[in-house]
Amino acid sequence: MEENDQIPTFSDVENPKPERPFGLSLFCVLSFINAVYQFFIGIGTFLVFGTLKDLTEDENYLEMMDKFGVKEGQYEQAMAAILNVGRSYYLYTALLYVASFIGVLYMWRQLKKGFHIYAIAQILVLIIEVLMFDSVTGSSPWGGVIITAVFIAIYYNYYKKVLQ
Repeated sequence: MEENDQIPTFSDVENPKPERPFGLSLFCVLSFINAVYQFFIGIGTFLVFGTLKDLTEDENYLEMMDKFGVKEGQYEQAMAAILNVGRSYYLYTALLYVASFIGVLYMWRQLKKGFHIYAIAQILVLIIEVLMFDSVTGSSPWGGVIITAVFIAIYYNYYKKVLQ
């Protein structure tokens, strides 16, 4: 007997797993995309951090950036923000986005523990961002806070109704 030909048990017939709602699927896909994107940004920046630091000290590179139309001082400000944060910030966020991905994967499978993993990872990302990035660059955390709060609220709604 093949795996697909197994006879369903009484509990499978009595308590079939509910179909995942479209909204949960949509938000999970968006969260998957974000987690993968943020992971690659974080791990990529972590890996090339030393090279970026060396580029800021190379006069030829700065001249080349001017030829590409980057406004004077704009490149230096962006690189200063990236470098002042420190290399560890990018590793921490990359690892937290792995945890976020795992949480979303569990929610995709309609398991409640996914909500907890996702919410904790996202809140820790916000805390690290405020402590390590926003404090150095002077930027505002409110955009990230609002988006994170909206996604956690939406997932919480599914947590109460759908997730098992």
